Amino acid sequence: MKKNIFILSTFCFLFFTISPAYAASFWQRLFPSLQIKSQTERKAPNQAVAPEIPSDDSYSNTLTEDTVTCSGHGEAGNSWSAEDHKTDIIKVDPNGNQYTESVYEDYDAQDLSGEIDLKNLSNEYYRNFQSFFARGSIKCTEARAKNSFLSLEMTGSSASLRSLPTNQINYYRSQFLTQAAMSLNNSEKLDTVTQDYQIAWDCQGTCMEMTQDETKTSSCRPVYLSELVFGLQNEELYYPTPDSPPENFPQKILTPVLSHYSGNCGTYGCYSQRSGGKTFVPLPKEDYLLFYKQLNYVPKGNVNSRVTITNYHGYDTTNDRPINPVDETHDRTLPNAAAAYSPQSTTLSFVNPSQQKSLDNTDICNSKVNPQASRDKPQNKNLATFVKGLIKRVSAGENFSKSVSIPTTSTYDNQIVENVQVSEQAFSNMIPSDSLNKKQLLNTSFSSKTPTNDKANVVDPGYRSDLLYQEMRSLLRPASW
Repeated sequence: MKKNIFILSTFCFLFFTISPAYAASFWQRLFPSLQIKSQTERKAPNQAVAPEIPSDDSYSNTLTEDTVTCSGHGEAGNSWSAEDHKTDIIKVDPNGNQYTESVYEDYDAQDLSGEIDLKNLSNEYYRNFQSFFARGSIKCTEARAKNSFLSLEMTGSSASLRSLPTNQINYYRSQFLTQAAMSLNNSEKLDTVTQDYQIAWDCQGTCMEMTQDETKTSSCRPVYLSELVFGLQNEELYYPTPDSPPENFPQKILTPVLSHYSGNCGTYGCYSQRSGGKTFVPLPKEDYLLFYKQLNYVPKGNVNSRVTITNYHGYDTTNDRPINPVDETHDRTLPNAAAAYSPQSTTLSFVNPSQQKSLDNTDICNSKVNPQASRDKPQNKNLATFVKGLIKRVSAGENFSKSVSIPTTSTYDNQIVENVQVSEQAFSNMIPSDSLNKKQLLNTSFSSKTPTNDKANVVDPGYRSDLLYQEMRSLLRPASW
């Protein structure tokens, strides 16, 4: 336990070993702000945006029956003015003078409308958790790979590879590559959280790292996670359990991967189709072995959540209530949330989560805090709220306004919620009790909302965990020692 804490402390030191100005610009290039594209869909990611951003055009659709749903409400409304329903008539008084008289008319108050803005995330949890636990890019030489693992700067290895025994890392790598291979199955509506994203470039037989601008030329092709299974198919690198001896990759993984790279564009798609017509030529086995030894087993990428709006397609004027409800469900992508969702993220706990007492105040649905602004956003999307039909027949000369509460829900996979609790417990274990008490960190809300979405009650877990992470990181700075 103490050894792990020391290793992670050393890791956290990397955030502060270079000048702040340089760190900010380099970190932004390595891990740029992510604006999810509006055409986001469940599919294998396209070429990576940056080493730490494997995709901004796809998500892992992990929602199953084990979900957490938060209730809220939006609004649909309208107002009408009697002035809009009048006719001016010119009349003549007894003295022959003309004057104008307004004649008001009865009118129909019909249709209510509104919208809910879903464009913002409410805290930095997903981004910071990925940078702490899932960070790390593939290096193309043994020397650079070694330097990356030993480096205390931002390009160094993440906490996951510094805190576990080798046998457990190899086991998690096996599960990681299995999920990457199975994510290529185009016939599945629900896929694995690990996407088969790009890890390097192959430029006419020469490995090139993701950070090198030369890879933008047409002579380079993308190297994906699943290619490691192809390149190491004859090597005993698959671990069924943490304590078992290694085996060759099983057929359930090999079959789709070999099909994908052989040009058979079936259920699992094919390399050339995905890569814009690029031709697949394998790299040397030594390159694949080097990639495997560096591979971080915690996935990067985006995860899906959903927002459901209950709009009404009618109005009962007799009972003064909306009728004919129809639920409309919309995907809402959580950028950089894959690391927080993954089963592997529980390895951060240091202590078996079942043996730890959970922190209090972990309800994600009924919290109100002052959230930090996040750099990462789901796709800009305004969701319509409405009530269709006649609301009221209004008498002449009367103004009228009406609003109706529109039910909404936001749904998350329960594993994200549970893993956030594990991560905040882990971070709290690294912070002295006097710091926790002084800053009242454990009394902070578990989740948060954006100011624009407070009425709609669209929340995101992770607010408290991120505050704990930032406090832990600040305590590990040399100035604090």
